[in-house]
Amino acid sequence: MRRRAVVLAFSLVASLVTIAVPSVPVDAAGPPACPFTNTTQRVCNRYTNVGARGSIGLIGDSVLLGSSDTWSNPGLPAMLAANGFGPINLIATLGMRTRWNSDGNLSGYYWVDRWKANGFSPSVIAINLGANMLGTCTQTNPAPCKAKIDELLDRIAYNFPLATVWWAKIVHKNYPSGTYTSAMLGWNLAMDQAAALRPNLQVWDWPTALATANPAIAMDVGGIHPTSGTQYVKRSTLMAEHITLNRGAGRYVGPRTPLPTGDGSGWAYAPVTEAPIYRTPLDGATFAATETRSIDLSAVESVDDAAKALAITVTATNPASNGFLTVWRCGDTRPATSNLNFSKDTMRTAQVITRITATGHLCLYSHVATDVTISIQGNFLEGSGTQLNPIAAVRPLDTRNTGRAQELIVNVPGTDVLAAAVTITTTGASSGGTITSYGCDAALPDVANLSYQPDETVASAAFVPVSADGTICVHVTAPDNNYPDVILDVTGVFKSGTGLRFVAAPATRLLDTRSLLGGWLGRHGATQTIDVVAAPVGALAVTGTITTVRPMFKGFLNAYPCGQAAPPTSSVNSNAGLVMANSITVGVEPTQRTMCIYSHRNTNTLFDVVGWWVEGNA
Repeated sequence: MRRRAVVLAFSLVASLVTIAVPSVPVDAAGPPACPFTNTTQRVCNRYTNVGARGSIGLIGDSVLLGSSDTWSNPGLPAMLAANGFGPINLIATLGMRTRWNSDGNLSGYYWVDRWKANGFSPSVIAINLGANMLGTCTQTNPAPCKAKIDELLDRIAYNFPLATVWWAKIVHKNYPSGTYTSAMLGWNLAMDQAAALRPNLQVWDWPTALATANPAIAMDVGGIHPTSGTQYVKRSTLMAEHITLNRGAGRYVGPRTPLPTGDGSGWAYAPVTEAPIYRTPLDGATFAATETRSIDLSAVESVDDAAKALAITVTATNPASNGFLTVWRCGDTRPATSNLNFSKDTMRTAQVITRITATGHLCLYSHVATDVTISIQGNFLEGSGTQLNPIAAVRPLDTRNTGRAQELIVNVPGTDVLAAAVTITTTGASSGGTITSYGCDAALPDVANLSYQPDETVASAAFVPVSADGTICVHVTAPDNNYPDVILDVTGVFKSGTGLRFVAAPATRLLDTRSLLGGWLGRHGATQTIDVVAAPVGALAVTGTITTVRPMFKGFLNAYPCGQAAPPTSSVNSNAGLVMANSITVGVEPTQRTMCIYSHRNTNTLFDVVGWWVEGNA
């Protein structure tokens, strides 16, 4: 076996242990006792400490064997422990496959069952298998490899339904040409196919990482094994980086994203009974892919001639493929943000707060071909008018407790309330449909604030007028009266002449955990809370779009003022693997001006600010 090497871990891995990460729940049970004595053919490494990043199990063949603490210094388990993982269990054996029915010790399937039987429940499972499966398939016929991969992944899902999986691709080269073999390409293609169907699976592109490694990693003639302990440490360093960034909780490294410049000293809000103001193909042709359109609203009666900005609902209907819409004031540069994300052939809605031109124009960009409907919720105007009063988020409606119905009435907290900032969520078994919310003293408007697919949990926001008796009505449609459960959360109320005024700003992305924008390194971890400096000095609330990008499991994000307890509400919901966005209006911590975001499941998180709320004319 390869000689031990004493090598200092590279700077990025070292940096990952210098800053504490938020605590996340982990299974307190440590890994089972190692079932054998370590040899040149098999190794078990165990760490029973509980780490902030969660528990991790590692399964692999001879390639992982060389990355063990037994054969490298530091080994991969030691690096992961230093990065905050724990408990940790590594099992690596010479010749291991995804499944060997005749020899349990050489079967990844067997070790997954053994962990379960011994009470070890890793939140992350890292796999380094495939080299011993060469010959199972080819590049032109990856299906047999896909079946082997699925067999192990299905067993993991059965034993650990909330575990995320990290799996390294393999390298195998023809000698002496150095070209990749068809067997390697077939296996790696099968892995990509599996990842496309399983949001909780992250595939590490080891061939590309090897080709671009700096310093270079010396490999054997087949490209399968590093040539020494020193070379294994280099590979383990890359693995530890990738696992930590993509499977553990994120950590703040800075810097914050600079805030945009606000427009004026603040505007009041004038709610209206929501109504459509632009529809394709009635008022214009269906949007083409990548089309930008200037929409003239100057003749629309409900759009005030003096309006500086609008609160609107934007709906995409029957899009040709997955995509997004972006809305902004014509004449400005299109922002690098999105307001509404959707999937092919679905109907999606989103609240948008956007400035408009002095002549009543707004611009809309569509990433793909789709029909679009715009309906108005209200106008932002100079003067005293109606102002926002943020409140600790409350949930006055939850039909899981009261029973489903087509017509629902919500009592809004407070007195003399003219409108409410709400988030409406559907959940549970249903047939799909739409939700309309409105003041109960008005007629049912011909609009939808939310569109939901069958059996879907999804949220949408709105500024909804409140009736004179302090109520909001919620109308639910479903093709066969199979209504979903409906939840309504209130995050603020609008009152006349008292509260906060809105300062609009160019839509600006303040947070993107995919790219370090906003200072957070790594994915937004399950049950982790991160913060965003979302507004300038003097602001007490913020409005923007929050987006969850391909969560590994069905889950939600919840935004709220830092320094307060997280409310029992949600801001955006998504099924696994989707991209979903929602508008939010929430308070910020007044000293640091921070908004906190809690993530239910591992995801990437975005936040685009469109403005903030200030007292009086500050």
